[in-house]
Amino acid sequence: MRGIRSWGRLRRWSTLGLLLLAALIGTAAAQGAGPKITLVVSPQAPALEQTAASELADLLRQMYDAEVTTAGTLPGNDSAVIALGSPATNPVLKPLAKDWPTLSDQGHLLRSVTLGANPVLVVGGGSPVATLWGAYELGHQFGARYLLQGDVLPDEPAAFHVDGFNQTWEPSLKLRTWRTVNDFPIGPESWGLAEQQKFIRQLAKLKYNRLLISTYAWQPFVHFEFGGVAKQTSLLWFGYQYRVDGDTAGRGAFKGARFFENPDFVGKTTYEERFAAGKSLITGIIDSAHSLGMTVGLAMSPLEFPKEFAAVLPAAQSVHQLETLTIGPGPQQQPGDATLQGLALAQIRGWLDTYPRLDALYLTLPEFPGWATHHAEAFRRLAERSKLPASVTLDGLITAARDRKTLASGARGIAALQGNLTALDFLQTLLADERTLRLTEGKRAEVVLIDVDPALFPVLDKVLPKGARSLNFVDYTARRTVANRHLLQQIPAKAVPSSLILTLADDNVGVLPQSSVVALGELAGDLRQQGFEGFSTRYWMPGDLELSAYFLSRSSFDAQVTPRQALADLITPICGPGAVDPVQKMVDHIEAATALVEQNDIGFTFPIPGVVLKHYQSGDAVPEWWGAASTEYLNAMNEAYRANQRSKLEGRAFTLYMARRLDFAFNYFNSITALKKAGIAKRGGDQAEQATQLQAAVDAMLDALNAQAAVARSNSDRGVIAVLNEYGYRPLLKELEAAESE
Repeated sequence: MRGIRSWGRLRRWSTLGLLLLAALIGTAAAQGAGPKITLVVSPQAPALEQTAASELADLLRQMYDAEVTTAGTLPGNDSAVIALGSPATNPVLKPLAKDWPTLSDQGHLLRSVTLGANPVLVVGGGSPVATLWGAYELGHQFGARYLLQGDVLPDEPAAFHVDGFNQTWEPSLKLRTWRTVNDFPIGPESWGLAEQQKFIRQLAKLKYNRLLISTYAWQPFVHFEFGGVAKQTSLLWFGYQYRVDGDTAGRGAFKGARFFENPDFVGKTTYEERFAAGKSLITGIIDSAHSLGMTVGLAMSPLEFPKEFAAVLPAAQSVHQLETLTIGPGPQQQPGDATLQGLALAQIRGWLDTYPRLDALYLTLPEFPGWATHHAEAFRRLAERSKLPASVTLDGLITAARDRKTLASGARGIAALQGNLTALDFLQTLLADERTLRLTEGKRAEVVLIDVDPALFPVLDKVLPKGARSLNFVDYTARRTVANRHLLQQIPAKAVPSSLILTLADDNVGVLPQSSVVALGELAGDLRQQGFEGFSTRYWMPGDLELSAYFLSRSSFDAQVTPRQALADLITPICGPGAVDPVQKMVDHIEAATALVEQNDIGFTFPIPGVVLKHYQSGDAVPEWWGAASTEYLNAMNEAYRANQRSKLEGRAFTLYMARRLDFAFNYFNSITALKKAGIAKRGGDQAEQATQLQAAVDAMLDALNAQAAVARSNSDRGVIAVLNEYGYRPLLKELEAAESE
């Protein structure tokens, strides 16, 4: 009986369904087992090729009920033969050495050949990890689809065969980076190692080849000491707590827990316990990624420190984000200040000594730089050290930062540029010290600078520290980046290895379903045309991003793939051809809703205190665009349910998940619309209307969270419920009680 491995919940079979299943099993047994297949892989093959054989064997058993054996030589029986590796790693393939194509270390192939008298399907690659991708690609060719939350295998896969293959894949975007950890409980900061490992395996199947662990100075993932002061801060999601017991809406998703927590930190209360848990989590992430052939980078801010280090950094200034948890250099610190250099070195060494198997260190320039006092002197030193052309002037850079059309423009753009100039001056000195990036066994971590100000793009190859790569950021969403794509053209990507941050879903748009795959398609084309080495994703909630992840995966190896083609290719094997049209319409409506939020209120559902009640406290009318966005989500929900009705059994979990997520979004708009009306009534002195609208807001928020809870399958999904109980449902109940008591 062919297996179906879906990321949906276990299905509950009725008595009739069980009888039907038994009949099908009996029929299958009567007809005989599936095909006999021999996988030929050298006993001395690299570990990743052994993994490729194991993964492919499991897949073939799942899809075809195949009788799969593994051997080191060609079999003498009549089984179908698949040989994995290359002439350099598999002796069986040595006769093909003269005709073996030139493959890069990422190139992989599926090729039908004859070895002796045996027809053989070769699953090969220019490196062991490329061979692993070839094995996953064979599954894809037979109809398997690898989603972020798990695999969906078709009930009726393409007929198994080993003949007729002659395909080669080489990437046009060679660095395909996926970011993890981040901040906020709605993102992977809430995932324990088990969830991280499951997700990393899916990324490998989608041929992403780097994991970027994005960290913050206040998190419990590193320990270091400097000047007699030891790090003491060990927080997750800015130190906020989220109660999920008692009157929690959708509390069934939390299985009786009192608080929403990362499962690896449950019961860890002391600094030492939390650091040990954090170190175990990050180490496990690194090891899991390496075991699947991915490289790993870790991003940290070299100029932000936990606030306890203010004691050893005189005149440091507080860094104000959601909370004041870190400090940075103040106006009195020169970029060459020995104490500042020593503290930054101690922090970087803390990371690299704790995680010596890292491949790259990503250094984030502060998002809101305040260290601008010394920018003129810093520019002078940079210009001299980097030999900037005379045409590049400080006044010209300031004008470019002020006049651009991104969110960071005007005074904010000028401040960002000024802080960047000082930070780059500082980093050029810090990274020149051989101790800074040293790893074990004499290796040196690759260094990548994140978020160099766009005004400096034309001279990026000159102002970066020697040997550094760049990961560039233009604006908060993919659409905004497309609108400013002329800035990308200024990056000398062929002179300095460069990637672009591609926002799949923005935390400012927040907890709502989002899609920007059309803009992602345009940006992917720009990256190829301008010679970028790749991209890095930016997102918080992965549940809505299956199409975006799949499109970037396929288009990185086939520049002709469009978002619509990718959608049809993804959905047809999962749901059947009848679901393609409604799923496409669903995505179109989500894209329209996302654009409305971006254009009108970029911080609309930013998951922080006040995200809901802010609508109660201001404004004298319901914004017109709310109705338009709500309608888009409603239409998207209807299309998702239509797709669910047309879907094959194995695809219904996918379409149902999206339908309930869109139900959540529609009811969220209903809730805040009623809340806005309640606030207007309150300011107008109409207590009866105020109470009526508050009750409607409470009811709609409850409906929204119950819809989310019905399909919650990850800690990101549960994080949305926890956040909106804390900042939405319970505050709304409190306001309703107060209004009814007046």
